[in-house]
This record gives sequence, structure tokens and C-alpha cells, in this order.
Amino acid sequence: ILSLFMFFGFKNAMLISTAIPISMLIGFLALSSMGVTLNFVVLFALVLVLGVLVDDAIVVVENIYRHQHEYGKSPIQAARDGTAEVALPVFTSTLSTLSPFIPLLFWPGVVGDFMWYLPVTLLMTLGASLFVANVISPVQGAQWINYKKEIEKAKRALEHSSIWRKYNPVTWLYHKTDEVFFPWMQERYSVALQWALSHQALFSFPMFSVRTWKWTRFELSHRVAVLLGTVALLVFTFSLFAAMNLGMEFFPNVEPALVNVRIDTPPGTSLEVTNGLSAIVEERIAQIEGKLDVEFVAASVGTSEDPFDFGGQGTSNKAGVAVNFYEKTKRNQNSFVTIDEIRSATTGIPGGIVRVVRQEMGPPVGAAVSIEISGDDYEQLAGISRRVRESIKDVPGLVDLKDDFNTGKPEIEVVVDREKAGLLWTNTGQIAGTVRSAINGAEASKYRVGDDEYKIRVRLQEDQRTSMQDLENIHITFMNRRGTLLSIPLASVADIRKTTGVSEIRHKDLKRVITITGGVEDRVASEVLNEVKTRLAGFDLPSGYNIRFGGQDEEQGKAMAFLGQAFVVTLLLVFLTLVMEFNSIKVPLVIMFTVPLALIGVLWGLIITQTPFSLIMTGVGVISLAGIVVKNAIVLLDFARRKREEGMQLDRALVEAGRTRLRPIMLTAATTVLGVLPLATGFDFDWRAFKFVVGAESAGFWGPLGVAIISGLTISSFLTLVIVPVMYSKLEETTEWLKSLFAKTLDGEAVALTPENGKNVTEREEIVAK
Repeated sequence: ILSLFMFFGFKNAMLISTAIPISMLIGFLALSSMGVTLNFVVLFALVLVLGVLVDDAIVVVENIYRHQHEYGKSPIQAARDGTAEVALPVFTSTLSTLSPFIPLLFWPGVVGDFMWYLPVTLLMTLGASLFVANVISPVQGAQWINYKKEIEKAKRALEHSSIWRKYNPVTWLYHKTDEVFFPWMQERYSVALQWALSHQALFSFPMFSVRTWKWTRFELSHRVAVLLGTVALLVFTFSLFAAMNLGMEFFPNVEPALVNVRIDTPPGTSLEVTNGLSAIVEERIAQIEGKLDVEFVAASVGTSEDPFDFGGQGTSNKAGVAVNFYEKTKRNQNSFVTIDEIRSATTGIPGGIVRVVRQEMGPPVGAAVSIEISGDDYEQLAGISRRVRESIKDVPGLVDLKDDFNTGKPEIEVVVDREKAGLLWTNTGQIAGTVRSAINGAEASKYRVGDDEYKIRVRLQEDQRTSMQDLENIHITFMNRRGTLLSIPLASVADIRKTTGVSEIRHKDLKRVITITGGVEDRVASEVLNEVKTRLAGFDLPSGYNIRFGGQDEEQGKAMAFLGQAFVVTLLLVFLTLVMEFNSIKVPLVIMFTVPLALIGVLWGLIITQTPFSLIMTGVGVISLAGIVVKNAIVLLDFARRKREEGMQLDRALVEAGRTRLRPIMLTAATTVLGVLPLATGFDFDWRAFKFVVGAESAGFWGPLGVAIISGLTISSFLTLVIVPVMYSKLEETTEWLKSLFAKTLDGEAVALTPENGKNVTEREEIVAK
């Protein structure tokens, strides 16, 4: 709103700004009808779209104001003509802005379920802004914008008003911006654009012409130099970004608000022993230096986060200690430092395996490093798993390395000797039934109280079923075939031994699989994963056994493939929209050139902020820019086309279009950038505490997307104001040259087709025209 005020004045800024609440209200109604709630992603989408909602209203209101100012039209007539003049480019630019988000609606998988709220929110609110710009803004302009009255009022105010009204900061700022700074900027821009469009040679050098076999001079005009410089900048930017190797990450690596310390003891460990280890972990956490950042610690013993562990219940050998931090502004140190302290403090606790797992932002996509070893023999898989872990355990940045091999719970196995049992006139069923009744009990009767019925279960006393000796002393009582009641000890007909039994074997694609997982700290996940892949590249595997990477790497591959397809579809949709508006191929080709200009800005933004390329956030930002950055070129070239239809020369029409559309182009870019800036930088104002906040918690997660949009839109807007007119001018010149060359060729052929040869001169003229 402040940026609008600086270029439009207080009243016009207020009129344009009404597009925000009205568009959001319509968007809320649409989202509510779809059952969408104000979740984390929807709130970010509303912040992202905040600065874009006023774009259409800016173009409409500015054009209404211009028609009153330059042509002296009445408010109502200016509202009609001004809106009609920009209606088509406004509709096209909004449609091109919406195009990138249409493919994102069909994003598959868990990541697609998470990100689906972003495009649907943007589609609803941006569609509403188009309605506001074409229906409500013209009415506002006709009612409240009156240039003549405002000028007269301003003159009277300057002549008769008080010192405060003359020299207050608000009036002074608007006056300096609108009447001093902006005209100066228009003049400087026009001069720069005229220089860039110049046909004069910037420099020349001798060159041997193969066509004429003579030395000649090659002249490089201003226009060609500008285009070659842009291509050189694009190549240099990509080369520099590749050389700096900032890495790639799936989702941004942000400071967590919650850490889970997971405790795994050997299968069969009692609840009391696991609880003792949990208490030790809690004591050690209370002794670390970062304990002041910990709001509370909550322990849960006998439960597991693994859905394969009986739904997470009844696992006495597992426990979890949740460490919750204070909000980011109240912490004394970086959460990653505190996590390292917790990991160091809980290392080496005997009796179990302790792992520190931090909370991940975004959808559950698996571990950063996930290695799946598949085959037929489970024991051999366990051996391969141990070798793999030994090979990669010392990779820098790889932490909490483990596998899901099940060592089995301790069991006492009773193996019946069928030959002995047969000699003693008993069988396996009688022996098994006796052991089962002695240990687990057997239902002897039922006890009824009123309508309630209770089962009576009989089994050995607890002190008679606690050891293997107790089990050996169990007597098998049965009646043989002769009718004699016999009682023999269990040890005489069975071998009783201690063993372990595998409680679960996991399969994937019909093969047994063991998964090795690990987290990443202090490094980019892609770097660690690439080093792991390098170490396992020549790993020796038996025949029939395979290693593949899953988890985050698998989801990252799927997301990369989808985003690549979505980017191509976006470009096609935008190009189709532009072709429909301009009824031409040349103009859309020029406008689409703004997309690589945006990539220059995105990569420089990542380089300056030292931000890794986030596949999801930066990728979505690039796709979004493909629709946003073309808006400026659409408004610019549409106006130039109108001037050419009025008979104006090409370069002059481009300069006039740039000068006239400079204000809306700058404002639409500025409002979009300023709308995303607080979230990208983490700079915010807390209205509850009434203070400024620096480094907000969500900024780390959404920051890469904000950086991509801010840097890409900023750089592309400045480059668009110069490069697009130059490229369009050069393309028109090349087209005219090709037309003349082709016409000369046809003309030479048609000369021979004289009336004497039976051809009509009119036909020759038609051929030349074609």
C-alpha cells in the first residue's frame, strides 16, 4: 500500500488496495465451499498472492487515471475507455499467471497432497482479482477519480493551506515521488531504451567475407550487443551456479521445534528396563548447555512410531522422549547446535540404541538416506546389511544410521520327540495342549453374577512357570489306549531349548527386504546421498540380491519428473494464451524469452543468499515465475501494438510503450516482491506482543520459494523493460528482411512469366505480395 501511495497518491492507493480484501473474501467463499481450511500451506499461499492481487487493479486504475490526465476525458468515459483498452491484456496476463498452477493441481503422491492447497488457493483468489479489476475497479474509478478536481484542489491547498498541510511528510513524499522522481525515471529509461534500440554500430572490426571473398568490416549494433550480452549473462549465471555447487535439497532444512529421542532395546526387554533407559536419557538432556531452550520433555515408554510394531502398542522394548523447544525468538542458540548436544549426551548409553530424530517440515517422504536391500534369504540379507553399514558409517554428515533387521524375540522352544511320544502312548496334540494350559491357562468354567459372565481360567502358579526348569517339570497326564491314566515329565518326550524367533519379515515387490536408514546433519542431503551412492557403486552382491535407494531419494525423483513435465505444460499453456491474444507467433516468442530472464534472477538470488536449490520450493517458484514474469511483457507489447496500428514507427512505438507502461510494470513487480519479502526474510511484526520479529520460524521453510520469486521477478522486470523491446524490434527487422528477400526471389521468377507467355501481371503481383 505504501508503494502504491508513492506513485498514485493516497486515494488511488486505497482504491487499488480494496482489491485485496474483496478478492480474498471471494476466495474464502470458494475455498470454504470446497471444504478447504486455513492450514499451513493455504496461509502461505494467501501471503504469496497478496502482492499479486492488486496487479490487475493497478493496470486498470492507472489507465483510467491516464485517460483523464492525457485526454481530458470525463470520469465515466475514462473508466469505460480505460478499462476496455486494457481488458484483453489484463485477462491474458492473469490467465498466464494462473497457467503454472493448473498442472500443479494434478501432482501425485504424498507431496502432491501436501502442495495441492497452494495452486487451488492461488487459482481461487487470482480469479477473484480479475473479477474485481474488470467490474469493481472501473466503478471505483468513475466514482472517485477526477483528475481536474484533484488538480484544482491541490492548487487551492498549496495557496491557502497551513504550513503543516503544505510541508507534512505525506504530501512531500507523494509530491517528490510522483512529480519529481517518476518523471526523471521515465526520462532516463526512455534514453536508455533509445540507446538499446539504436541501429548504429557500437563497434566494428575487420572480417573476411566468404561470400564475396573480400575483407570487409563487421559492425555490431547496439541492439545486437544488448542481446548477445543477455545471452552471455545467462550462460555466465548458469556456469557460476554450477561452479559454486550449493547443492540440492528436497525440502528446505529448517530449525526444528521438536526433537524425538528414540530408544530401542533388544526384543523381549521388560518395560521396567526400557523405562530406566528413558529416565537416563531425560537426566542427560537436563544437563546439556542448551537446556534453557527446552520448554518441556515428554517420555512415552512401551510405544513405537513404527506402524509395523503392532500399531505402535505393546512394544515393551521401545520408548520415545520428545524434546520440545521454545519458539524461535526465545531460544538462546541455534536448534541444530542443541540437537548435536543432545546426540552427544545420549551416545554410549548401555543396553540399547539411542537415536535423535528431528521434526521434519512438510509431508513424510522418508529418511534422507534410505537403502533397500532385497533378496530371498533373510540371514544373508542381514549380513549384507552389516557390510553396507560398515562401508558408509563414516560418511561426513550421515547420522543415526540403522537398519530394520529383526533379530527376533527370545523364545523357549519345545521340540517333541514323536518316536518317544508314540512309545509312551501320547502325541503332539496332547503335549502341546498341556503346555499351553500350564503357561497360558485353560478355560475351566464360567462365573455368572446377574447378567454378567466371567471366564475362569486355570494355569500354574506364577512361581511354577518362570524358568526352563519349571517347564521341564511339567507332567503330561493322559489316558492311554488301554484305559490307564499316565503322567510323564515333559522332558522325557521333548527337547526344551532357548532360541529366538523372527516376529516380522518385510517384503517389497514380492521380495524380502531390509532397509538401512540414516539422517543428515550439517550438510546438504544431496551431497551425503551422492557420496553414499559413490561408495556403494561397486559393492559386491550375491546373485539375486539388489540394492536400491528409496525414501526421500525416491520421492525426489518422482517430484523432479513431475515438476519437469509441469514446467513444459506451463510454457505451452502460457504460449497458447499469448497466441490467442496477439494472433501471432512472433510476439509470444518474444514474451516467452522473459522466462530465462527470470532464471537469471532466481540463480543470482540463490547465489547471493547462499541458499541450496530446493527441489520443491525453488522448483515451484520457477514454475510460478513462468506465468508471473510474462505479465509485464504482455502489457508492454500490447500497448506498442496499438501504437503501431495508429501508424507510429516501430522503435518509437516501443519507446512510447515503455514510457507509458513503466509505472504499472514497476508497481506490479514491486507489490508482488514486497508482499513476499517479509516471509522470505523472516521479518515480521507480532501484533500480539506489539514488536518486530526477525527470523520467523516459517521463513526457513518457505524462504527458498520467496527468494526465487523475489529475485526472479526483480531481475526479469528490469531486463524485460529493455530486452523485450530490443528483441521484438530485432525480430521485426529480421522478419521484414526475410519477406523482402523472399519477395525478390519470387519477383525474379515472375518476371519471366510475362503476358506473352500466357501469364497475367496481376497474378505476378499476387505472388510477390504473398
